[in-house]
Amino acid sequence: MKLEEAQTAYFLDRYSRMTDEELSYLLVTRGDSLSEEAGNALRIVLSGRNPSGIRDEIRATAADVGAQVERAKEEARKKAESERATRTGVRFACIGLFVIGLFVLMLGPTEGGTALCVAALAIFLYFEIHRLIRRFFAALFNPDSR
Repeated sequence: MKLEEAQTAYFLDRYSRMTDEELSYLLVTRGDSLSEEAGNALRIVLSGRNPSGIRDEIRATAADVGAQVERAKEEARKKAESERATRTGVRFACIGLFVIGLFVLMLGPTEGGTALCVAALAIFLYFEIHRLIRRFFAALFNPDSR
């Protein structure tokens, strides 16, 4: 028996034991990336099943997968929005501390004004450098990241 025939027999056995729901999930999520042997075996198994039942399962599975993708996109959008709001809040807090420190310094040279200005700059630099380092490593390991 050739290798291709053995692989097709393996996939035929495996797919014939799957439910319609499992087959539809396989077809929707990985149908275009199956090997030639796996694709042939899947077509053979599907041809022996109830066509309307498989069609309904594929529609339901495609809808479920689409909903999961949309939910993941929405969660990523909310996370990015939350991170942006946090960065904006930290920036405004640093500006506020810096302005208060400058105001205290204008009233007279004191250690409190200098400390506030230095603290504001240190906090700002810490958060910005931390963000840039995270973005650098994300881009290093995932070129598609932003």
